Amino acid sequence: MTTALSSALRSKQKADKLSTAALAKAIGANVQSVTAALKGKSVPNKTTAPRFAKFLGVSLEEFQAMVKPADKAAKATKPAKQAKKGRKAKKVATAAMFATAAKPATKTKSVTLAEAVELASDTLAVEVHRATAAQRKIVAAILGV
Repeated sequence: MTTALSSALRSKQKADKLSTAALAKAIGANVQSVTAALKGKSVPNKTTAPRFAKFLGVSLEEFQAMVKPADKAAKATKPAKQAKKGRKAKKVATAAMFATAAKPATKTKSVTLAEAVELASDTLAVEVHRATAAQRKIVAAILGV
């Protein structure tokens, strides 16, 4: 994501012909902080914000104005990312894939959370999920499904 801060940092970096490590050293911040700011993924904290402002040659108020929209956007997307990474949601989604992988695509069955967790830990279900359609037919024939 491009933000006002990331654009200003990129411009200054190109003008001074600095690598990311050299840019971080010039600012007085760690490389991870500078990289995240360059990518627009985060904004500097209270300690490093004055260093970024000084490096860019702007007042602290001007710097805060540069990062304010990015800060609001980051807060708005954060809960959505956390929800995607939730363990329970991931287990249920994974288990649902395994549950439907062992059966033909035309027949779908709802599974409970306990069944889904059991299927996710079942080695055969995992392998059937990874198998090709021809291999699934063979497994179905052997199991008599």
